[in-house]
Amino acid sequence: MLRVFCDFDGTITNLDSIVFLTERFGGGPDFRESILSKIVSGEMTVFEAVEHELATISAEWEEALALLRTEVVVDPFFGEFVEWCRDREIPLAILSSGMRPVVEAFVGRFEVPIFAHSVEISSSGWRYRHEEQNDKWILLEALPEGDEVVYVGDGTSDVSVIPLVDHLFAKEGRFLEEHCRANGVEFTSFRDFSEIRSAVEDIAGKGI
Repeated sequence: MLRVFCDFDGTITNLDSIVFLTERFGGGPDFRESILSKIVSGEMTVFEAVEHELATISAEWEEALALLRTEVVVDPFFGEFVEWCRDREIPLAILSSGMRPVVEAFVGRFEVPIFAHSVEISSSGWRYRHEEQNDKWILLEALPEGDEVVYVGDGTSDVSVIPLVDHLFAKEGRFLEEHCRANGVEFTSFRDFSEIRSAVEDIAGKGI
């Protein structure tokens, strides 16, 4: 069976909500850059990094969500892609290392299965709750043998799934694309979900 999995932050949307909130309400751009360097060096896991970033955020949920809604935009072709997959009975799910409330606020209306993590909102620092059963690599490792997996991503949290997917799509100009090029990983670059739809249509048409 052909299955499609999509990252949320920066993949379905134009911006990464965690990066955006950290820079606006938390540690700031320099702090965020220092966290990224620790992820790349292996000093921190993605989940440890998210926990550290969110702990610096001092905004209440309503304030944060209101600002997110002014800056974060869902790919205009994502909804069409969801319907296209649904019409052809191709399973589609969103795998996020980010916050479930944010993912649901932006794409819950599409009624696609969402696997993400919880967060406790507080003006004294947001508390990230990493839920291991929702880790991307664990979810993909549990798939039935023989399934063909399409994965669409953009960032550091998507690196963990590389050995587990058959067709990897990396958003143009983002970390995942750079990582794949630097490490000789086979991938296809994309700009929006109209390109993903065309590519998946081609894959499905080959009888995979």
